[in-house]
This record gives sequence, C-alpha cells and structure tokens, in this order.
Amino acid sequence: MPSWVIKSVVQRAISWLPNRQFWNRLLQTYITKSTRLSPEAFETKVKECHRHLQAFSSFHSNAADFTVLELGTGWSPIIPIGLYLCGAKKIWTIDIQPLLRPAALRRVLEYYYEYAQGGELDKMLPGIRPERAQKVWSLLPRASEAPARVLAQLEITVHVGDARTMPIPDGQIDFFTSSAVLEYIPRPVLQGILSEARRLAAPGAVMSHRLNLADEYSYFDRSITPFNFLRYTEKQWRWRNSPLIWQNRLRVSDYRPLFAEAGFELLREENISGSAEDLARVKLAPEFEHYTREDLLVLHSFLIARLRGRSDSGPDNRHPSGAAKARKR
Repeated sequence: MPSWVIKSVVQRAISWLPNRQFWNRLLQTYITKSTRLSPEAFETKVKECHRHLQAFSSFHSNAADFTVLELGTGWSPIIPIGLYLCGAKKIWTIDIQPLLRPAALRRVLEYYYEYAQGGELDKMLPGIRPERAQKVWSLLPRASEAPARVLAQLEITVHVGDARTMPIPDGQIDFFTSSAVLEYIPRPVLQGILSEARRLAAPGAVMSHRLNLADEYSYFDRSITPFNFLRYTEKQWRWRNSPLIWQNRLRVSDYRPLFAEAGFELLREENISGSAEDLARVKLAPEFEHYTREDLLVLHSFLIARLRGRSDSGPDNRHPSGAAKARKR
C-alpha cells in the first residue's frame, strides 16, 4: 500500500476519535514533526510577509497604520507579528481550530529577536518600526502566558471560529491575506468567506493570497506526483481526502470567478507551474478533463485583488490586463 494511502487511513482514523485535534497535534509534533519551526521555515514565512506587504503597498495608498484580517492563524503567528512590526495598527487573525500554543509563540518571538540582533531581519523584512520591535522584544518574558493574551499587546486579536461570520464591524479591513489556506476550504464555504470579506472591506481594500495547488500527499510520498489527486473522481477522492487536511482540488481558474463574484477585481496573478511530464503520468478524472493543460500545470499561485468600484488613489492603480505570469517550477 502506498505510504500516502497509509497516511490517509491514519488521519481518517484520528478524525473519528474524540478531541481529534489533540491526537492530530500529537501525531504532527512527535511523529511527522511538522509543527516544529525550523530557521528555514521561519525565514520563508518572514519573506512571505514582506511579499504580502509589497502587494498591499503597490495597490493601496495607506501603507502605514492599516488594518488586517489574516485567514489561517496556524501554529506559528509569524506573519501577524511581521505585519505589526511594519505598521499595521490592528490585526485580526482567524482559524477554525485553536492551534496556538505558548511554546510555539515563544519560538517565534525568539527567532524574531535573534534575527534582529544578527542584522538579518531588516534585510528580510524592510520597514520595521524600531519602537514596535522593542515592544515585541519586551513580550519575551511573557511568552509562557496564553498566546491570545500576549498577542493582544501587539494589537493582534486571535479569533477561533467560522470566517464567514466575523465579529468585526462593516468596512473595517484594509488588507486581507492568507498563506496556503484557501485550498483547504470547500467551495461553498469559500464563497461565504469572500462574501464576508466584501462586508468587512474598507474602500480600496486589497487582498493578497498564496495558493498551494499541489496534492498535499506528494510532500509525504515522493512516489506520487503533485498532480496525483487529479486522477480521482469526486466520489473516489472523498475516501482518500484527509478529514484533517482536507483539500478542495480547485485549480487557479476556479478562484478567479470566486473573487469576481464577491466584488474583488484581480490585479496580479503570479503562477509557478509543475512538470508537464508529471502531469502526463496522471490519467485525469472526468471532473478535470475540461481544464486547459496550462491551468492544470499550475501548482503555486500568488493572487492580488482589490475591492471593485471603490479603489483609492494609491501609488499603483494599474489593472494589468492579462496580468497572469507563469514560470516553470
């Protein structure tokens, strides 16, 4: 039996247990060790935070003292802290599961401090405000406290729940962001989240989302390609899809109309495509036969959008027609 199938079975079994997130956390912490934050993973996230900030400043006039909603808090709040360091005046971060733990928050704070002392942080994340950096460093002795309480000192509000109904007043958010989150959300739920974003969006609000469109199991099992899940019909995939890391299998072309329906115009699309040889190894399920080859090949995408019809006079208000860019992996 392929190892990815074994992983699928194990995760499905865990999903049937009471308090399944507890058991899944144990699996990820002590077996797969996927929750451990390495220096490389920290650096990648900080650079991604910088990329999101660049997207925001390119299409919004208020590059300082802005409000943010992050979808997908995850285990390590690297991006919210990075946004605070660079001028965000208020940040909400939401996840469907309460994943934050004091040990993980402490490691994030320690990494930020260590990289700042070594002079590397300013290179990875330009625009850090010194007074805010001092505020972050001052929280290190309190890192053993409840993460939500510590992060509140940085104007970061942690919310656990459904992103389709956020406890935030209308028109409060300047910037929406996520990193490898949207691809784990069912289409109807994602429509609801984007509709809620439309309610929350301030005039000229910008979105910046990184999508990972590869088969999640391919990172665990190198015998399959990143396109492996495209071979299964919806019925077949239902029994292979992990209830704990559920993948919607949407392609990049599926996200464009979802943004448009919610009232956001796509400003920039940067795609990284996989190997045509890997795709050729997969016999497509009927659900994917109507997609173009170019569309199917996209494994990673960085999408930037803005609230339609209420744009501001930002430094770069271009709407590049056919702005999609693609490159080989």
